[in-house]
Amino acid sequence: MSSSSIQRRFRRGRRAVVGALALALLATGCSGEQAAAPPSGKAPAQGGAPAASAPTADFGPVQVDPETLKGFAESAIYRTWDPCALHDPTSAAKIFSDVVALIEPSDFTSCLMTIKLDRTGSRSWRIYTRIASSYLQEEGGEVLEAAGRKFVQAKKGSSSSPGCEYDMQTSKTKSLSLQVSWSGSLSTDPPPKDPCALAKEYMTALAPFFVNPPLRSEKATEPQLPLASKDPCVPVKDLAEKFKSLTGAGEQPKLSSGLSPNDCTVVFSSKYTPGQRTRPEISIGYKWSIDPAEGIGAGGTVRKTQVEGKPALVNERTSGSTGCIVTVQYDPLEIPEVDRVQVVQVGAPDCQTAEEAAKIVTKAALS
Repeated sequence: MSSSSIQRRFRRGRRAVVGALALALLATGCSGEQAAAPPSGKAPAQGGAPAASAPTADFGPVQVDPETLKGFAESAIYRTWDPCALHDPTSAAKIFSDVVALIEPSDFTSCLMTIKLDRTGSRSWRIYTRIASSYLQEEGGEVLEAAGRKFVQAKKGSSSSPGCEYDMQTSKTKSLSLQVSWSGSLSTDPPPKDPCALAKEYMTALAPFFVNPPLRSEKATEPQLPLASKDPCVPVKDLAEKFKSLTGAGEQPKLSSGLSPNDCTVVFSSKYTPGQRTRPEISIGYKWSIDPAEGIGAGGTVRKTQVEGKPALVNERTSGSTGCIVTVQYDPLEIPEVDRVQVVQVGAPDCQTAEEAAKIVTKAALS
């Protein structure tokens, strides 16, 4: 697909091993019965799944409760999957009756395919594949059975735009999802076909790939995004030791997982410091963002700097619970039409802490 920002390689030679899904992430399987253990003797690059065991990272003095630890084991697997490789442009072109105009990662866990029905793109289908989506079993609707698995149609939300979503449960609270939405030239411009009928047909085509998710190590899409596979919690021990003064009296710092497998937060105290609006915590995020070298911030005071020899942006916030955010360019690679680069982002109560923490985190990400 020469017109796509992300290039998708031909699917020949896909793995025969169905280990990468690792539906046995949890002690209890999705059906409520005891789940079988996933393959433990294969690394992702060999076509298998990482074992659903506790992460081997040394968290030092940071407390990690069992549920959070279980979530980190899930996240380690999700980071190996390539959301853009879940798409099939050939099938999409047939089902949606037009060529694929663009495939782009909207973040490290989701990928957008756009099919334009006119030259301006004012009438288009927007099709997302998502990893580690939230899953609420009680909110499910129609069930599609394909490739030996169940895909549940999500109940429609309050959004005014026509669309439809299918979810394949991967753990107690997470799923792989496909979302199809219509964007018309006017709010009254109806979709040319039923979004749910199209979603069902495309979901059926993608089902074998959802059941056996493509790994980033397979290099099925270009360019490669190495930061997406890295564990953001690796520098937690060093952060806890460096900033132990943030820890509340009689407390131990705790680890908190974010909504994304690419987020991690050290909570030093459960209490706010009197007279301060910021939380005593340091957050880490590996993500897409505007290149910090451009010097564009999101409100507050902004200044450019360098962190570990990389362009960085320090953004002091005047509102919210995070006092300062430092964004560091991980790689200058910018995908055409996406206008984003891979970045390391660190939030802290103040800019001095954020900058010092950003050095630790960036060094870990680059290693």
